[in-house]
Amino acid sequence: QLLSSLRLHRFKNSIFSCRSFMATVSETDTRDLEHNLRLVESRIRRCEHEIGLRENSIRLVAVSKTKPASDIQELYDAGHRHFGENYVQELCSKAKELPSDICWHFIGHLQSQKSKMIVSEVPNLYALETLDSVKLANKLQNALTSADRPLLKVFIQVHTSNEDTKSGVSPEDLEELLLHVQQSCDRLRIAGLMTIGAPGDMSCFDKLVECRKIAARVLNMDENELELSMGMSGDFEEAIRRGSTSVRVGSVLFGPRKYASPPAVDAHGTNATSSIS
Repeated sequence: QLLSSLRLHRFKNSIFSCRSFMATVSETDTRDLEHNLRLVESRIRRCEHEIGLRENSIRLVAVSKTKPASDIQELYDAGHRHFGENYVQELCSKAKELPSDICWHFIGHLQSQKSKMIVSEVPNLYALETLDSVKLANKLQNALTSADRPLLKVFIQVHTSNEDTKSGVSPEDLEELLLHVQQSCDRLRIAGLMTIGAPGDMSCFDKLVECRKIAARVLNMDENELELSMGMSGDFEEAIRRGSTSVRVGSVLFGPRKYASPPAVDAHGTNATSSIS
């Protein structure tokens, strides 16, 4: 009976999150992306004021997967610089076409064999937000060394939900991965932690906050030195209230995504219907 109650609670939260997300997306004007950007920025500013943060404390990463380069250019012309992509080939293509001072965030699951490609073809890669294994850390370290590239910021992706479709290191294995990167990967700089929570389950954000305490202890850093990348289109305001320093917002900025065919599990660890970015 307790298990049934928990499932019902999660289901209701998921429905609420989806309704909130759809209401928000309905306000999105796909003809005026700058207008959408200003609306999202104003919502972030309100959250900053609400919790006592200085203005512009929170980073907005515009998730532009499947969107044309012209849409990114429009937001770039409006002054935005941080963009997130999920697919390596798409990121490499857009990086060649768009201004070199864009700060690209890779937010999809990176196959280790594609480490060399993303390092060599995206010189303005600002951060890789989905480091989740020793194997991937080693591949990135080797690729950066071979390319003689400077430090790359990485976020450790932590699996905070019970969903099999989501990637990330478990909280129990987090310390081992942190120590490996710190001791064996001098080309990687741990900037913080990242998670993709279950829809409607705000406890995933709280779990990441707790994981940051572990990371700060292991790395001998102050907690505030480590960023938290969490929150997407349907829940970014609540994520900020719970400690996020970087939110990944896509549909509210660019409008709903259109896929030629139903996508398989994507590089963000979710499929098109469950990823509310």
